[in-house]
Amino acid sequence: MKIITPAHAFGTLGRAVNRKFNTIQVDEIIANVLRLFGQGVKVACEVTCMATDAGYIRTDEDAIGIGGSGGGSDSAIVVKPTNTHTFFDLKNREIVCKPRL
Repeated sequence: MKIITPAHAFGTLGRAVNRKFNTIQVDEIIANVLRLFGQGVKVACEVTCMATDAGYIRTDEDAIGIGGSGGGSDSAIVVKPTNTHTFFDLKNREIVCKPRL
């Protein structure tokens, strides 16, 4: 298994703008909409983009994204991955599991 530690796909530059100017950014809106399905689903989408950006996941075959909150993993999705800069090409094909909200 390979472990990567890149910058968060739904953070970094947008977070800097938020802290400096106290205004919400597009990446925060996307993250909050994904959290409607649970924190783990949001994280699973995010880490899939991050792994694709790093070259560890191909965009021409499905992958499984796993995520959760600070307490561990609790969600898994089947996704057609994409790079962060083409985020809207990401296809969440199936929610395998997620906690009840």
